[in-house]
Amino acid sequence: MSILLLDKEKGMTSFSAIKQAQKELGFNKAGHGGTLDPLATGILPIFFDQSTKFLQFFNLENKEYIADFVFGISSNTEDITGLLSYESSTKEPKEIDIKNALKKFEGITEQLPPKFSAKKINGVPMYKLARNGQKFNRKMQKINIFNIELLKYEFPKFQIKVLCSKGTYVRTLGVDIGKSLNQAVSMCELKRTKFGSLTLEKTITLTELKNLDKHEKMQYVRRVEEILIDIPQVEIRSSEVTKFQNGCQIKAREIEDTGKHFIFNKTELLGLGIVDENFMINPLKVLTKGEKL
Repeated sequence: MSILLLDKEKGMTSFSAIKQAQKELGFNKAGHGGTLDPLATGILPIFFDQSTKFLQFFNLENKEYIADFVFGISSNTEDITGLLSYESSTKEPKEIDIKNALKKFEGITEQLPPKFSAKKINGVPMYKLARNGQKFNRKMQKINIFNIELLKYEFPKFQIKVLCSKGTYVRTLGVDIGKSLNQAVSMCELKRTKFGSLTLEKTITLTELKNLDKHEKMQYVRRVEEILIDIPQVEIRSSEVTKFQNGCQIKAREIEDTGKHFIFNKTELLGLGIVDENFMINPLKVLTKGEKL
């Protein structure tokens, strides 16, 4: 068991959140899926110890957000934490105009990542380059907006719910929506409500976690196969465990699908393997002896 579904609170970085959770639970190593800015709240999955080996497969998941924006304000960070400029002559858009604008962004589009973001250029996060006043080129990236809808509108604020692909910046989406309406827009609230199949109902905040005893805290720590539920499982024999751990191919039995599979011996998770077209298991991520979850 080594994954915590944290409901990150406002005002802390994702790095600070994982360090505090790591301290509370006593794990040696931690990593998180999908950075949330300090302004943002919501689902932040934290992978501990050997579960961090599976982070790359989790980060491909789609995400759902509820975001609030305000008309008449522009920001160098695209949200209200940056340097703000106010437009006093902002014209009030009609609700139908906002709904029509939202529809234009559904499907596969391109988006220019914000300067103040964790996206890296030559290994350096862009926000660090931006803070130092360095010039750099940003590249458009493809995103997929699966669904977007207007939840609330009372000028000058509007709220949307959006289901989107990995790599989508919701604050940039809001700014682009504003541009399509000839309006300045900045994001003022953001909550991640879904991460793949995960929902807020199974999360816990750091404040709540700190008020529990050790046994109660561990009730919120999940196993990796419980989180990555889209990856099927296959069992190998006890006589094949060492072969798998040594990186050797193993014949898969009683399965019909190729691709990634969690590899088990009885109830023990051994790692992740790729089942090829010949139904041979090729070790991909191996939990060796002493690294059991």
